Amino acid sequence: MTEVRLDTTAIDRSSRRKLRVPFDAAFVPSIIIILLVILSVASPVFLSSRNLAQILLQISTLGIAAVGATFVIISGDLDLSIGANVAVSGVITAIATMNWFGGNWVLGVALGIGCGVFIGLVNGFLSAILRVPAFIATLGVGVIAGGLALWLTNGLTVSGLPEDFAALATTNFLGLQTLVWFMLATFLIGGIVLHFTNHGLRTFAVGGNREAAFLSGVPVSRVRITNFAIAGLCAGLAGVLLTARVQAGQPSISTTLTLYATAAVILGGTSLLGGEGSMLRTFFGVLLIGVVQNGLDILRVDYALKEVAVGTVFVLAAASEALRRRR
Repeated sequence: MTEVRLDTTAIDRSSRRKLRVPFDAAFVPSIIIILLVILSVASPVFLSSRNLAQILLQISTLGIAAVGATFVIISGDLDLSIGANVAVSGVITAIATMNWFGGNWVLGVALGIGCGVFIGLVNGFLSAILRVPAFIATLGVGVIAGGLALWLTNGLTVSGLPEDFAALATTNFLGLQTLVWFMLATFLIGGIVLHFTNHGLRTFAVGGNREAAFLSGVPVSRVRITNFAIAGLCAGLAGVLLTARVQAGQPSISTTLTLYATAAVILGGTSLLGGEGSMLRTFFGVLLIGVVQNGLDILRVDYALKEVAVGTVFVLAAASEALRRRR
């Protein structure tokens, strides 16, 4: 009688994968819960409703920018122009509102967001059509955008914006400012597009294996350009809302926001190699950074040490990505 042997290799791999997913998904939320407990013991103010609302407000601009970065990173690319895009979009919104449109902030907002989308399209064209490595293409575009923001403002902030423009980001609704609601809506819409549309499915396919996606009929170049445009749209929106919140166009935002947005996406569990991730994980990555920064502020930690702590979080993000790839 012939002996039948079952190859369990594939089954074992599948089982390990199923066990790994819940662990990865719960890793960052678990750290956040631990930090909440520690910081609430260290400072009774930390868990107050006012401070929790402040945390959400502090991460709003970063969160909106990180939504766009998630699309780009999952598709296997990288956008290093996000911070400069936010800066130039906000500056153009302020200048257009005050000098070009006679105080009509609606047209200024439209132009600012349009500027963000245009920069995203340029990134996509250079990377997907001309095949310039995304790292180099977006870095160069970011330097150009940052230089334009400084040139347009002579390195100064643009102030004197209409008060009703500020209401776009600072109006209170259900205990939260509208800037926070914009961030939450951006995450919700981004999650729906990423996880429940054909474009989202194609984004994962392109990031997982670009050649296989192309051979399967996926329009790889179009998907990549669209994702860069989405990142530009989110950066433009973040720039507009930040300008509304502080009532000034600020040309100095650049690489810091880019690094924070990228780190938040990676820290949340999205693979830097592409093909894996989720919008909810990005939200938790952004929230973790916000909790760390806010907790250090409440504890009145020296600025230099605060930078060390935040940098440590970034290193942990890179280390966690390396460990996930190894597993």
